[in-house]
Amino acid sequence: MKICIIGGGPAGLYFACSIKSLNPEINVVVYEARNESVNSFGLGYTLQSLGTALLKRLDENYFKALFPNGETPLITQALFKTNNDSRTFDFSDGFSVTRFELMRYLHKKALSLNVKIKERKVTPADIKRLKKSSDLLVGADGVNSIVKRHFAKNFKPHIHTAKLQFSWFMNETDQIRKEACFYTFQAPEGVIIMTSYPLTENKQVVIIEMSNQCADSGKFKGKSPKDSIPYLNEILSSNGDNISLTPANLPWYAFKMNTTQNLAHENVTLIGDGAMSFHYSAGQGLTSAFSMGYALANCLNKNKDINTALQHYEQSLQPLFEKPSAQSLKSIKWFEEIDDHFKNTPEADWLEHFRLKDKFHNETPSFTPANTPMKQPVTENLSN
Repeated sequence: MKICIIGGGPAGLYFACSIKSLNPEINVVVYEARNESVNSFGLGYTLQSLGTALLKRLDENYFKALFPNGETPLITQALFKTNNDSRTFDFSDGFSVTRFELMRYLHKKALSLNVKIKERKVTPADIKRLKKSSDLLVGADGVNSIVKRHFAKNFKPHIHTAKLQFSWFMNETDQIRKEACFYTFQAPEGVIIMTSYPLTENKQVVIIEMSNQCADSGKFKGKSPKDSIPYLNEILSSNGDNISLTPANLPWYAFKMNTTQNLAHENVTLIGDGAMSFHYSAGQGLTSAFSMGYALANCLNKNKDINTALQHYEQSLQPLFEKPSAQSLKSIKWFEEIDDHFKNTPEADWLEHFRLKDKFHNETPSFTPANTPMKQPVTENLSN
C-alpha cells in the first residue's frame, strides 16, 4: 500500500508515524514545503493528558526526546487577570512545547520509521496525479488545504473567519511564572486578550488577540505586532506583571474556524486543521490533530479495504468533534463581542465574566460579588 500525505505538520507527521508503527511495510510519503515541517516561528502547544497519551503510544521516551534538559515546568495552575483583579484556579496538568521542538521530534521520529519526507510544495495541478498514483491521499495541509479546495464539492467545507486579530509572541523576564495565564485588559481601544503558557520558569509563549474594531483604532491602528509591543507591554504590565514581549516575526492573523461535512471521498481524506480547526480557547488543536492521525491509522490497520477504513474513520470522528466544534464557534462569537461585554459589565465582575464565558452568550450574567469567598473550581481545558 502507498499513502501520500500532503502536509508535514503535527497531524500529518503523527499519522505517518502511527501507520508505520502499526504496519512497517506500508510505503508512506509526506510532502511538505521547505522549512515548514521544522520551522522556527516560535508557535507553541500545550500537551495535556490525551495528547501525552497519544505521544506515548508512539514512543515511551517521548518526554526525554522532547525535553532533553528537562527544564519545562509542569502546569498545574491557571492565573486569570484583569486590570484590577487576579485569581488562581486549578488547571488540568500539562506542559508546553514550542512548535520547533515538537516538529523536530516528529520529523526525526518519522525518519526513524522510514517515512519518506519530500521537501516540495504540492500545487493544485499535482493533486490529481497523486490521487491516481496512491492507494490513499491524505490532506494534512491546514485550514487553507489545497486538497480540501480541490474536492470542495465532496468534502463540503465551511469556514468562519472570526472578526478578531491575533498574533504570537514570546515573553522572557526575570519574573517567575509557572501558570497558564489568561488575561483580559481593558484599554481605550478595546479589550486586549493575552493567553500564555510557560516554556521555562521565565519564558512563556504568548498569544495576543483583540477585536477587529480594537485593532483598527487608537494606538493599534496600522501597527504590526512588532510595532505594537511597547503599548502592549504597558497595558499588560499594569497589574503586577513584568511583560516584555518579543516578536515572532508574524503578522496579525484573522482566525479561521474550519469544519467539513464529509471527511472522505473515494481514496482521499482529511486530517488536522484541514478537516476541523478550533479556536485555541477550546483546547482541541493539537489533541484533535493527534486523535485524527491515530484514528485513521487504526482504521486502516483493522480494515484492509480503503473504502471501509475511511467509512469507519468518518463515523468515529464526526460525533467525537461535534460538541468541541460547537463550543469553539460559541467562544469565537463571544470573543468577537468582548468589547461590548466588558462595557456592559461592572469592572469588579470582568474576571468572572471572562472566566465563565462558556455559560452564556449575548446576555449579562449574574455573578457572585467579587468580595464574596468562592470555592475555586477546576478550569476548563483551554489550551492547545
